[in-house]
Amino acid sequence: MTSQIVCLSAAEVAVETGLSISTVRKLTRQGIIPHITVGRRILYPVTALHNWMLEQTFGSTAPDKDGGGDG
Repeated sequence: MTSQIVCLSAAEVAVETGLSISTVRKLTRQGIIPHITVGRRILYPVTALHNWMLEQTFGSTAPDKDGGGDG
């Protein structure tokens, strides 16, 4: 059975995105970056993080929240 990574730590998010760990933590505190809290641990769901990064992309062809495209 192949295991697939579902969540990342703040340090792993920093490495994968190229952001500093302090920026990841700041975005977390501000509620900007998608995350979940399990006990005292903060985890970042890979799928939600990927979707969030796509939404942040300038010139993205991802649909708007109302279901439309770029225009």
